Amino acid sequence: MRNSMVMQWDELNILRDSAVDMIRNQKKKRDPEELDRWCEYMDFVLCLIYDYGWKDAEEIVGIVPFKDGLDDKAVNLDIDGETFKDRIHKQVDEDSLEGVLRIIDTEAHRDYNAGIFDAATQSKVPGIKKRFNTMLDNRVRDTHDYLEGMEVGLNDRFYTYDGDSARYPGDFSLASNNVNCRCWITLVR
Repeated sequence: MRNSMVMQWDELNILRDSAVDMIRNQKKKRDPEELDRWCEYMDFVLCLIYDYGWKDAEEIVGIVPFKDGLDDKAVNLDIDGETFKDRIHKQVDEDSLEGVLRIIDTEAHRDYNAGIFDAATQSKVPGIKKRFNTMLDNRVRDTHDYLEGMEVGLNDRFYTYDGDSARYPGDFSLASNNVNCRCWITLVR
């Protein structure tokens, strides 16, 4: 497995750079249609990041036929009743580049892990487990530090000590366990 974090990918850097440009342009001239086009571009790049997770999983579980629509399901998840586009518009309306970048990082991270999980699930290879990995630094939140190195069955959940659970990092119920998370899963045979 590549064992690289999504934050190092060229696609994510391109998205972050384009977000800076997009915020500047929106400050000069509010153009909701232009912002919607940027969000569509963002959806496309997030699908690529989801595909990276899928391809990383293939190294462990073998070739998994890609199922149309899985990436779209992962990327276009509603959170608290808001679409990705809604959340971006809200941050742009508040002139919050930091908020836009937080959404980009969080979504890319979640989509990468969703790609790994979905590919492993689709493979139907018996005995696959998943391992929770953190960055092992002082920025790891306590609820995730608790999970470092934990291995569970593919269809089992990771449980934090605060009662939250997830199939993979970025899939927790509480936003406080998802936003700015840098953790990832690896598959283990």
